[in-house]
Amino acid sequence: MGANLVDDHAAIRDLLARYCIYLDLDDVEAWVALFTPDAVYQVYGREFVGHEGLRAMATAAPGGFHHGGPPVIDVDGDRATTMRNLLFIERSSSKFRQAVYDEDLVRTAQGWRIARCRCRFHGPEGLADRPPRD
Repeated sequence: MGANLVDDHAAIRDLLARYCIYLDLDDVEAWVALFTPDAVYQVYGREFVGHEGLRAMATAAPGGFHHGGPPVIDVDGDRATTMRNLLFIERSSSKFRQAVYDEDLVRTAQGWRIARCRCRFHGPEGLADRPPRD
């Protein structure tokens, strides 16, 4: 792995770590800034588009603890894809959900940013767009 690729991997790991920490700290604005202005977020069978859509989604979502696993990262020039697992523990109920994130990233003047994120949940039938019912 070349020096630039090592730097890219480090920057992408930092971006994804910030993703979890900013959500855990309820810092919606810092979390939204990790995405491109036209980003698409797919979760619960819905799409949230752009910073306004992301902000609305994050504000309405339950708070909790996001524990992200180490990402699998593939860099191709100014674009990258990642895949990582996540354990979410809801703050109010302590219920947990297990998920897999697939992301498309782009290099911007501000550094790597998330252009598309898809969250799928683990359940008895495998990965699904919605978590299993309790």
